[in-house]
Amino acid sequence: MPAASTATPAAPRTFWSESVIAAAVDAVFAEAIAQELSAVLEDDAPARPAIVLPGTDLLIAQAGIIAGPCPPDPRTPSRTASALRTAGSFAARAAWWLLKHATFFAVSALGHGLRLLWDITVNPQPPTPAPRPETLRALKAADFLEATSEHIRERGWTQHALVSARGVCMIGAERELLRAGAASRTTAAAANVHVHAVIGGCSIPWWNDRLRRTEEQVHQALLTAAERARAAAR
Repeated sequence: MPAASTATPAAPRTFWSESVIAAAVDAVFAEAIAQELSAVLEDDAPARPAIVLPGTDLLIAQAGIIAGPCPPDPRTPSRTASALRTAGSFAARAAWWLLKHATFFAVSALGHGLRLLWDITVNPQPPTPAPRPETLRALKAADFLEATSEHIRERGWTQHALVSARGVCMIGAERELLRAGAASRTTAAAANVHVHAVIGGCSIPWWNDRLRRTEEQVHQALLTAAERARAAAR
C-alpha cells in the first residue's frame, strides 16, 4: 500500500490573485444586498405603522375656527318698500298727533262744561251793575277798548265763561257795555278788528281762555288795540 501523500493541495487557479478574490467577495455582497432589496420591494418585510395626518375638520376645530354657512348679504330695500315704510311712519305720527289733540280738546271741552255747570248751579251770575254815567255816551273804537279794559278792572276777569262770580271775560265785558248803550255793534266790530291784529288774528275767546293767560295781558292787549285804533282814525 503506497504511503499517504502529505503534500498540500494546490489552490484553484482562479484565486491566485488578490483582485480576483476581491471581485468574488464584492459579488457575494452584491447578491446579498439584492436579495434584501427584493424582499423589501415585495412587501415581505414586517409592516410599520403609517403616519396618519389629521383631517381638515380636526385642524379647524383645534384652531378654534367657527365654520358654517356665511350670513346672507343685507338686502337693499326696494323703492316701493322704502316708500311704504315712509308712509307707514308718517301715518303713525299723524295718528298720534290726532289722538293727542283729540284728547286735549275732549279734556278741555269737559273742563269747560263742568265750569259752566258750576257757574250755573253753584255760582249764579250776579246782576250786571249799571254803567257809570260817563260811559253812556257813544264811544269810538279806541274809547270803547279802553272802557272795556276799565270795566274788566272793576268787575274782575274770568275765563271759560262770559260772566261768572269772578268777573267777566273780554267778550263778556264788551257785551255788557253794548247792553248799557255805551257803543254800537258797528263800533265794537271795528274795535275787535284792532284786537285781532294785536293778538295775532286768533279768536278772542280762545285767546282769553288760554291756560297761561293773565289779566295783565288782557289789559295790555286792549290798550294796545286802543292806541292802534286811535292812530288809524287820525
